[in-house]
Amino acid sequence: MIKDTGKSELVYQGRRAQRADSRQRRKAILEATLRLIVREGIRGVRHRAVAKEAEVPLAATTYYFKDLNDLISDAFTYFAEQSLADTRQLEEDSFAAARRMDRSELASGPGRKLIVQQLTRFILSHIRNQASDRENRLVELAFRNEAVRNPQLTKTVRLSGDASVELIREFFDLLQIADSGAAAQIVYGTIMNLEYQILSGAVEIESPVLERTVTMMLKGLVPAVATTTETESSF
Repeated sequence: MIKDTGKSELVYQGRRAQRADSRQRRKAILEATLRLIVREGIRGVRHRAVAKEAEVPLAATTYYFKDLNDLISDAFTYFAEQSLADTRQLEEDSFAAARRMDRSELASGPGRKLIVQQLTRFILSHIRNQASDRENRLVELAFRNEAVRNPQLTKTVRLSGDASVELIREFFDLLQIADSGAAAQIVYGTIMNLEYQILSGAVEIESPVLERTVTMMLKGLVPAVATTTETESSF
């Protein structure tokens, strides 16, 4: 098992590639798997089809991945690593905005209002960027649907979601929100839902309802002023 080197606990199940050319071939197989999923869904993933798409010998796919479950699981892990990079960028932007204020400003009404405005802008940009990448969202939905039936994939998808929620939770910890874990779950769920609404055509990508939804969510999660408990715990 090959551990992800980021903050997540994602691991690769397939055989480790030692040499540079082997790592490149393994990567080609995983990327070919993702392309097949975009075109045909999870059910289109077969060793022979993947080998043809990746332009590698059939023996290469079975060498690195002993069965299709390992191949599908590792393809999601590879995909999730790229997605986590986007979530980390959202976290970095949010932290930068909050850290420009001192603790008294963060606890004040004007400071909280400014944070909500800035965070709304960051989240909206993230949602629109993600929804604009239709192929990646199709891949993500395919994996999530398959995870309901595939226990190995279920664990991998859960770890990916947990990693994203943890990144968001760290920001709410900075704001001294009482239940940062629940707040992070709400933000993560709202982001996923709005991306799906755009993807399905239920909401236009530039619809003002997106901003209203995100603003209302954040106003509910971030008190207008810090509570006494929050203020005391931040010093």
